[in-house]
Amino acid sequence: MSIRMLAVDLDGTLLTDDKRISDTNREALTRITAEGVRVILSTGRAWPGAKGFAAELGLGLPLITSNGAMIVDSATEEILYQRDMETEAAFSVIEEGVRRGTSQIIWSRNRLYGLPVNERLQDYGRRFGRMTPQPAPLAMLEEDGISKVLWYDTEENIAQWEKELAPREDRSTERFPNTKVVTSTPTFLEFFHRGVSKATAIATVAAMYGIAKEEIAAIGDADNDLPMLAEAGLAIAMGNGTERVKAAADRITLDNEHDGVAYAVEHFLAE
Repeated sequence: MSIRMLAVDLDGTLLTDDKRISDTNREALTRITAEGVRVILSTGRAWPGAKGFAAELGLGLPLITSNGAMIVDSATEEILYQRDMETEAAFSVIEEGVRRGTSQIIWSRNRLYGLPVNERLQDYGRRFGRMTPQPAPLAMLEEDGISKVLWYDTEENIAQWEKELAPREDRSTERFPNTKVVTSTPTFLEFFHRGVSKATAIATVAAMYGIAKEEIAAIGDADNDLPMLAEAGLAIAMGNGTERVKAAADRITLDNEHDGVAYAVEHFLAE
């Protein structure tokens, strides 16, 4: 197998638990970039929370953000692709979140809003973008568009709500039309346009460079990475990945605290 593109998730994959890129992972990605492999970061994070890692790696390539809802040129910051939620569906999600009393993150035009702005949302802003969530101006959001809505709650609530709202294999829900529902961590339930996924984004980027599916490798850990892994010729699960991710993978590498990305590069990409 000749790999020409490597799609790498951030949280739980490339990043350690304290949200940094280890020297070993950085060196492995720098080496294969020099050898001509296009390293594409593919994350559920919005652009503000992801761009620093692309800069740290020196990647002047498209960066997949918001689970595929937006692709940004990391060199010029030009938005190459964007697909917002349908307005009615987004507001239905927000209204339901208010009814359930959960903490909601709302991303619009790469700006971070919260409903309500509480300690959970302050924690999210610190960890995933070093931003302070602002109160959600619903009238303005309706005009500007919403990339994604995220419910931040206990593991028990998120597990129950995912089961209730996304019971089918396609991870979509009838309650919110044309909306996809996925978990990215045990405490996050995320809502996107149904046409959005890391798979669609990976295919879009691959087409830019004339790269075939069998020339793509992907590494991920969470259920929102499943479409991306399905789009790759070589699907690699992190050792800390969910059981669904491991079951879908061709290979399983080490966990994110033990340089799992570097191990995959060294042991699987050259097979």
